[in-house]
Amino acid sequence: MTQDGTSVMDSDITNEVRTRVHSQLRPLFDPQANSIPALRATCQKILNISGDTSSPDALAEVVSRDPGLTCKVLQIANGIAYSPQHTITSVVHAVSWLGLDTVRTLVATVQLMEQLEHQPDRRPLLGRLIAKALFAAAHASELGVAMQYPQPGQLFSAALLYSFADLVIAYQTPELFQALTAARTPEDEAKILGVSRARFATALAQTWVLPAGLMDLIGTPMPTAKSRWLTSQQLFVGLVAGSNQLVAAMADSPDPGVADLIRRALQRGTALTEPILQDAFTRAFDKGRQLSRSVGITEIVITQASSPVTVPLAVLPNSQPDGHTAPPIQTRPLETLQQFQASLQAAKDLNNLLSVLVHTLHDGGGFTRVALALLNPGDTDQLLGRVIVGVDPPDRYLASFTGSLSAQHPLFLHVLKGQDPYLFSKTSGDEARSLSSVFSNTWHSSSAVLAPIRIGIRPIGLLYGDRGPDPNQVSPQDLQSFQLFLGQAILSLNRLAGVL
Repeated sequence: MTQDGTSVMDSDITNEVRTRVHSQLRPLFDPQANSIPALRATCQKILNISGDTSSPDALAEVVSRDPGLTCKVLQIANGIAYSPQHTITSVVHAVSWLGLDTVRTLVATVQLMEQLEHQPDRRPLLGRLIAKALFAAAHASELGVAMQYPQPGQLFSAALLYSFADLVIAYQTPELFQALTAARTPEDEAKILGVSRARFATALAQTWVLPAGLMDLIGTPMPTAKSRWLTSQQLFVGLVAGSNQLVAAMADSPDPGVADLIRRALQRGTALTEPILQDAFTRAFDKGRQLSRSVGITEIVITQASSPVTVPLAVLPNSQPDGHTAPPIQTRPLETLQQFQASLQAAKDLNNLLSVLVHTLHDGGGFTRVALALLNPGDTDQLLGRVIVGVDPPDRYLASFTGSLSAQHPLFLHVLKGQDPYLFSKTSGDEARSLSSVFSNTWHSSSAVLAPIRIGIRPIGLLYGDRGPDPNQVSPQDLQSFQLFLGQAILSLNRLAGVL
């Protein structure tokens, strides 16, 4: 068909929808009305891949003009979800590291959320829809990365805008959208909107001059996945539509079996192994949570798909080593290491192995107080105190580790991005100020060892050890012992996880 023929057909569809659609939605198709310019501008910014924001440097310049945006972009870039090993200090580096699609989306969505502050009655509903779109975009992108898809950024943008029509309807008339949620068929949708949701979305995409590829994608279901998706079109549609359907099921369906069916279809279509698929889902959930929080959506929209690793609570208040007696690692080093290695080999899972490490640092390494905090794999900005020895009662000590890394524990975030154990000293003013007041007032440590626990390149938790409250000090020998035990444990941990 000629370009002229296509234009005529497009115009016919738009005119038909304009005449049949519900009267409250009709202004969307009137060029003179300029309805919901904020949403239209948001879509265009997300899709804009040329012009002044086509390069990291140009986009970084736009971000740098706004101190609030600068803080958000740097915070996202420095989270464990996006940069588990690096500290990023410049906006240019952050934009390059995160990718143009992510930053462009962040900029546009922040501006949209700011405008919703003037419509507080609509913010909860629209915030929920935006969060679902961000989660879907993260899932499509991470699945693409796992499959080595050549342009995962395209998956991100397409998945983000796949359900844009829902956002438009909810923005324009929340009552119609609420009624639409009960529709089960295109005929049900037409009774509410005047036309089916897919036809409405297609006509609106034409009115807004969105790319033809996106218009073709809108409303297209995930392809049947009895076997692997073989064509590039099947893969693209499958990842975009499947990610949206999976997130919608996790957020809206009371039946967990619905999400499981979609998950299995995605696994068949992508042919990813279970460990790789689960790792992609965990990363996607984490990134969706960080993106949602960064634009001001703090509500829990989607139930976490994977729970944080748990370690049985262990407290040994009556077995504190004598600070004046050399620990076993110094008096009986060979025997102590052999016992430790045997215990590591006997560990059946991650929980047991980490418990062995904590107890050995206390009993064999001479550390008076040892604590372990783990990252929530579905929200790696959140640290949770899990296990402790050497204090009684344990609750307030464990609680002092718990909280947001970016907001409450910047020193812990710095340690988690490093590779080696870190010797904290109270005499360093900068270090002391970077500890939360709750932590400082609970532990009263003059010095302590902090260390990241990693599987591969990704930190999963933080280890803490000291010689007791002020004025007790961690000695150089203590630090060497800590490094020795930790190094052995990390090797065993990665072997257990299949990384080595």
